[in-house]
Amino acid sequence: MILVTGATGLVGSHLLWQLLQENNRVAALMRYSSSLRPLREVFASYTNEPDLYLSRIDWRVAAINDTPALENALRGIDEVFHCAAVVSLGGSSDSIRDVNVDGTRSLCQLCLKHAISRFYFVSSIAACGTYPEGKPVDELAPWNGMQHKSLYAQSKYLAEQEVWKAMELGLKAIIVNPGVILGLSGVNSGSSMLFHRVKKGLPVYIDGGSGYVGVKDVVRALLMLRSNDCSGERFILVSENNTNKEILSWMAQGFGKPAPRIKIGLTLLVTAGHLMSLAGKLFNFNPPLNAESAKASAHQTYYSSEKIKNRLQLEFTPMQTVIEEVCRTMKPD
Repeated sequence: MILVTGATGLVGSHLLWQLLQENNRVAALMRYSSSLRPLREVFASYTNEPDLYLSRIDWRVAAINDTPALENALRGIDEVFHCAAVVSLGGSSDSIRDVNVDGTRSLCQLCLKHAISRFYFVSSIAACGTYPEGKPVDELAPWNGMQHKSLYAQSKYLAEQEVWKAMELGLKAIIVNPGVILGLSGVNSGSSMLFHRVKKGLPVYIDGGSGYVGVKDVVRALLMLRSNDCSGERFILVSENNTNKEILSWMAQGFGKPAPRIKIGLTLLVTAGHLMSLAGKLFNFNPPLNAESAKASAHQTYYSSEKIKNRLQLEFTPMQTVIEEVCRTMKPD
């Protein structure tokens, strides 16, 4: 049986749907406090009978960093798709490390112990290195240390190291490094928050940009890698390198809203990040922005997906098409 972690998240929910098209039952990990509402909303975008498919999920209750419960969850499992992560540029170091690094380490060790046949890890382009002089980042770009990296980027890099260590000990695994993932989600967080903000009207944008990819393409790539029996490698998944303004403008167009026209400068953005960090410490909350994440959001790095395109003849969906589909689904109030 297949187990999916992060099953109610953006990638996990769409992956579960596709796996249920080919398997009678699929196991999924859920936290003690998880709600199935986001997953049901995603399934409802595919079918008029979401509950029928939800009933075919074998739920295993465990936090990703609860080793005894996680070990119980792996009983009867042959393959693992590890999609669970704290996706944050400005979150607390403890929560990010506990889930992204320690949780991945525990899961890899348990997969080795229980002789799991295949392990698929959804990492991020944040864990990729860089080249000097703006050369597009590929899978071989060197990691140049933790300095000036967000906590999230550090955690995903360290999580990848745990997967590589497990591979050296015999775990058959694949790592994918998606860009910023866009798609229909049942939650108002992460990249999905952008759609909700633009739907209400967002007149401002930030310079910079990143590599983007649709969630359905991430799922398709994972399943193609599985079908081709790939292991011991990593693959960048990026459809296009887009500016922040392009992405927000396509979202605005999809919702019939004015495109953003007011640019927020880096100095103002970094100042806001410092103030939010201070407020977070004073009032004990995780700020959505800090100085490092502000600098990262205003920077543009280019990424290359040529490796997986050439290996699997994978064609990515244009980002404007991805955004239009999400906007059409979200548009009714």
